[in-house]
Amino acid sequence: MKRTMPVLSVLIAILAGTIVWLGGTGTARAQGKIGWVDLDRVLSEFNEFKEAEELFRKDAASWEAEYDSMQGDYYNKLDDYQKKQLVLTEERRKQIEDELKTMQQSLTDAEGRLKDQAEKRRAELVNPILQKVHDVVNKIATDEDYDYVLNASQIYMTANGLQFAPIMYAKKKLDITDRVFEELAKLK
Repeated sequence: MKRTMPVLSVLIAILAGTIVWLGGTGTARAQGKIGWVDLDRVLSEFNEFKEAEELFRKDAASWEAEYDSMQGDYYNKLDDYQKKQLVLTEERRKQIEDELKTMQQSLTDAEGRLKDQAEKRRAELVNPILQKVHDVVNKIATDEDYDYVLNASQIYMTANGLQFAPIMYAKKKLDITDRVFEELAKLK
């Protein structure tokens, strides 16, 4: 057992030395100019995005009104049925129950359709703006020789739910968000 310990120690020392040597050469090559952008701030302050969000809210209000109307019709019919079901014939009860099932299915279908419509409309309004911001960030990165520009938004939504930004700390001097605003202003 004593004999394997020195061999193991030598192997660990060699491995550690190799890692330090590789790390040192990798670090020298990996050094570069880094900046970050607060995308939350860009989107909350960029007028085009605010206008797109307002258009989306107006569209969403009309879709919501359409759905609420359908839902109101369904609940009115259901309420009416529940009040009268004891005096209805078996045939009439079955007919109204079938109508209610059809209305309920229509509500489910409308909800899915309206969600899809909302996602499509949001993408239609927001994607060109996000592309513009992306293009501006790429232009700044290229023109000012940045190797990396990171998104420093604190919280964002993904298909898996809320996610937190990969940047937990960054020096303010690396923030190029104001430069993004300057370049976006030039595009008008």
